[in-house]
Amino acid sequence: MHIVEEDRYKVACHVDRGDLRLHGITMDDLINRTPLGRMFIQRAAELSKDSTEYEWPGCGFSMQMDFYSDDIVLVFSERIEDFVYNLQQTAHTLSAGQAEQLNGLLLRIAMAEEDEARQIIRSFENHVRTV
Repeated sequence: MHIVEEDRYKVACHVDRGDLRLHGITMDDLINRTPLGRMFIQRAAELSKDSTEYEWPGCGFSMQMDFYSDDIVLVFSERIEDFVYNLQQTAHTLSAGQAEQLNGLLLRIAMAEEDEARQIIRSFENHVRTV
């Protein structure tokens, strides 16, 4: 496993096939988010965040998986821009009414200062967890 900090609150964890074998998982475990795959992703996220010298906000988490012939790159982020982008992509899959509501929320987040944006995101995440 090789970890590279791409930006503040954004790290890339490069995982090769040997890393997967070492942990007893396959690419299918990652793709299908099997229990073993989820455990591996959670551990990789913890290690990646711990490799930085600062405290992460603890909200607005997003993950991207890039597959290459030699390795898989798991990109972990708590950047507001990445969170908004990912939810914008989700909005494309929703009904018009739901997409309008989500886009309104995303606009509020995008226009807010970081502290206020993080409060909105935390509230949104808490609401999603309780539903």
